[in-house]
Amino acid sequence: LRHPRRIHLPRLIAAAALAAVLALAAGAAATHASKHGRPRVLLDGDSLSEGTAPYLPKDLPHYRVKQSADIGRHTFQAPGFLKSKGGRLPRVLVVALGTNDDPHAVSEFEHYVKESLAIAGESRCIVWPNIVRPPVGGASYAGYNKVLHKLHERRDILRIVDWVTMMHRHPEWAAGSDGV
Repeated sequence: LRHPRRIHLPRLIAAAALAAVLALAAGAAATHASKHGRPRVLLDGDSLSEGTAPYLPKDLPHYRVKQSADIGRHTFQAPGFLKSKGGRLPRVLVVALGTNDDPHAVSEFEHYVKESLAIAGESRCIVWPNIVRPPVGGASYAGYNKVLHKLHERRDILRIVDWVTMMHRHPEWAAGSDGV
């Protein structure tokens, strides 16, 4: 019997996220790049983003990638993080948060996403993956994903990476015992 080749999960996820980020943010980044050299991308994420740190800069050689990811990071932390960047906030932002939040708190999630959009302003692009996670306390993350979809329909600057569909197509990517 042959053993299947081991999948290096962070690399695989980074490649999927990379393709989505490039496709979604190309317009905003290209406009900025003509004036300032390589476009900058800032990632604000939780532990799911942390695993991409060794790969994204190498896989995005035409972008200056700055990553800030930490285990247990929550959506309520995004506005403060974005504000802390002040005038150094790049045109392309990736916010990969929500997985650690309470899925019962949909209105709070919406509030912090709206606040992040307001901080970004109309001249930036925010790329936000939708959330895949088993229910917590009997509540699914469908409410969060509906918020993201609704805000995407209303705001041109918000682009959604359809992580839900990618994970349905590739269930082997859920490497943890928690199904995340």
